[in-house]
Amino acid sequence: MLVQEKKPKELLEDRIFTVSNFLSVSRVFLLPFFITFTKTYMEDPEKTEFLIYAVLTCIGAVITDYLDGFLARLLNQESVLGRYLDPVCDKIVTVGGLSVIVHYFRFPSWILVAYVIREILGVWLGSFLYLKRGIQGKPNWWGKFGVGLVAVAVLWYMCLPLIELQIVGESFLKHPEYSGYVLVLILSIGIFAYSKRYWNIVFHPEKIQIDPEDKKTRKKYELV
Repeated sequence: MLVQEKKPKELLEDRIFTVSNFLSVSRVFLLPFFITFTKTYMEDPEKTEFLIYAVLTCIGAVITDYLDGFLARLLNQESVLGRYLDPVCDKIVTVGGLSVIVHYFRFPSWILVAYVIREILGVWLGSFLYLKRGIQGKPNWWGKFGVGLVAVAVLWYMCLPLIELQIVGESFLKHPEYSGYVLVLILSIGIFAYSKRYWNIVFHPEKIQIDPEDKKTRKKYELV
C-alpha cells in the first residue's frame, strides 16, 4: 500500500460542531456526576436515591453511545473526527466507570488494569494508522461487545445493593464478577482479531493492497 502520513491538525479541518460529536462529549461530562452520586451513596447508604441517580446516569451514557452513531448516519454528519471522538470518549467513560466499581464495589482490579492496557494500545494503534498510514481503522464487533459488557458490568455492580435487598439467599444475580470474566474473554478475542487485521498494515505495509471501492475493505478501514 502507498503510505500517506497525516498531521493531527487535519482532524480539525473536518466538521467539529455536530449533534453526534456533542453527544459523544456529553458522555464524558456525565462521568463526574456518576462519581459524585456513587460517592454520596457509599458515604451514606441510607440515601438510596443517589444510587438510583448513579444508575440513571450510567444508563444515560449508554443511550448517548447509541444515539451518536445513529444520528451521525441519519443526519449525514459522519466525519473522520467523529469516528475518532466516539471511541476516545468511550474509553474515558468505560475506564472511569470500571474504576468506580473497583473502588466501591470490589470489581477485580486486575481486570481494570488489563482493560486500561488494552485501551492504551487501541489509542496507539488508531493514532499510528491515521498519522503513519493515512487510513482509519473501523471497530470490529468484539470491541463493540466489550463496551457493552463494561456497561453491563457497571450497572450490575451498581444495582447489587438493590438486588441484595430484594433477593434472599444465594442467586446468580449476586455474582456480578461473572460479567468481568466474560469481558476479559471478549477483549482477548478482540485483541486477536485486531492483530490479525492490522499486523501487516503496521509492520509490512508493502504487502497490503487497499481497494477503496471494495465493500469488504471499507468494512475494515478507510483511506483518509
